[in-house]
Amino acid sequence: MNVQQSLEELMLAYEGICAIFITDHDGGLILNVGLPATLDNSKFRQQLILSHLTTIPQIHKLKMGGHKTTFAMYESQQIAIHSLCKYYFIVHAGPNANAGSMLAMREKLVAIANQMMSVCPPIDGDAMMPTSIASAAAPPDFFD
Repeated sequence: MNVQQSLEELMLAYEGICAIFITDHDGGLILNVGLPATLDNSKFRQQLILSHLTTIPQIHKLKMGGHKTTFAMYESQQIAIHSLCKYYFIVHAGPNANAGSMLAMREKLVAIANQMMSVCPPIDGDAMMPTSIASAAAPPDFFD
């Protein structure tokens, strides 16, 4: 499966979708597909990613469980942010896109996220490191 091609096909299957960005949980851009006008605006893309990263810690304070999807509708655009595996899938659409379709897109993004985890797991290694491995900072058992 070619992740970029799969994202492009998914984007084109939904009317009004302008771009799909994939970031890690630190905001590092991994992949983006979209219309040239959207992709060429790197300042917009960075502001979108940074604003989301500052929002997530606030959402966790509500104590409603882990983040799954955030949706926002503005005068000129809509944004759906899906948290899958160790990635954020940011779906950017125009004002006339179907909001329900943007939310339902999550199910189709799961396969892409799983493929990405098998090919290129996140740098932080959380998904790969077993919890039973002792930390390098921990003193040895014989240390008094």
